[in-house]
Amino acid sequence: MNEERLAAPGEFAAQLATHLARFRAPALLIPSAGQLAALIDATFFASLHEEETRRVDFSVAWQPDPQNCSAVVALATPVRLTPKNLAKLAPATWGEATAIALRPDGAEIVAWAILERTEAAHQPLTIRALEAGVLRVDYAGVARALYARGEIVLLGGARDIQAPARWLTQTFAAWSANAEPAVGIDLRATVIARIAIQVLAHRHGGMILVMPAEVAEPHGVRVHYAVTDGGDVLIKRYTQVVRDVAAEERIARLKGSRPRAPGGRVSVRDEDQIAFAETIELVARLTAVDNALLIDTDLRVRGFGVQVIEGETPQTSFRHLHPYTGDDHVDDLSTFTGTRHPAGVIYCMRQPREAAAIIVSQDGHLSLALKDRAGFVQVIGSYDHAFGWR
Repeated sequence: MNEERLAAPGEFAAQLATHLARFRAPALLIPSAGQLAALIDATFFASLHEEETRRVDFSVAWQPDPQNCSAVVALATPVRLTPKNLAKLAPATWGEATAIALRPDGAEIVAWAILERTEAAHQPLTIRALEAGVLRVDYAGVARALYARGEIVLLGGARDIQAPARWLTQTFAAWSANAEPAVGIDLRATVIARIAIQVLAHRHGGMILVMPAEVAEPHGVRVHYAVTDGGDVLIKRYTQVVRDVAAEERIARLKGSRPRAPGGRVSVRDEDQIAFAETIELVARLTAVDNALLIDTDLRVRGFGVQVIEGETPQTSFRHLHPYTGDDHVDDLSTFTGTRHPAGVIYCMRQPREAAAIIVSQDGHLSLALKDRAGFVQVIGSYDHAFGWR
């Protein structure tokens, strides 16, 4: 039996200092080991606070030089870095859009401004408190580490994490045959993965069922809200956004189609990208209806409120792969305590062709259930707060 080992915030800070040194960029400062330990400690304990019944959700950015900031609201008198001070300032930030700017002041660290996050090439070291006791560390705009209530995951080390878009591409024949050679991913698979991220942002949980486009009807489900007109809206918007774009530039263009930031700000290049982002939001919200969203490999929305009907399954066991540790073992349906995960796995088991289910939990976890062309069923999960998902 594996013994669970939880690390203290100080141990995470020590591992993080070594890990970040591998990615050091001349234009982006990294705090010293002692400063980094202070940042992690204060942010962790601030994440446990609750201000006026509002759950603390905030970011801090290591930004010693105000000249490198695009927009700030500077404090006339900076405040010392403490969990209480961070918790007090946290309501002034909003998601990914803003952060509390930190800098050294002699032997201490102080919070000196509210910093607007930008799309600039040089993104500072940022620590975001996602939930109580859950921290994500970004450097140069890339997620590099996760600390989730004592568990440590480092991204970009000796063992990298395979993104769900690649798992999905490998599962479906239509996608693997058209994968972008440089990355081994079909861009339609990235669209599905992105819808799941949007569902996670809504915090209501949900499930996305995927089926081959050439299959008329999936097995073992009841579609409460079948879609006719408008079922191809995602196809149309996707086609518009990648039309006349060189293959090597399509992924960047899709990534540039971002949803509106808090406050309504949009960082996009044209109207096609705005329309595509808004369609992603529309489709993601269909998962808020009980049961699941059903979509095919052409990105056609088949229906929502889709129920996986109870009944016997061809099998009960499946391979279960942990995306971070690489642990690979045989599991069965009794391992799950909720209803979404068994429903997603059962959906895959019942299909005569390839199938996939993405399960989004309210607690911030995402999992994949897959059935490939050989009939092999596996679960990949869970990804914690989308870490390694992109």
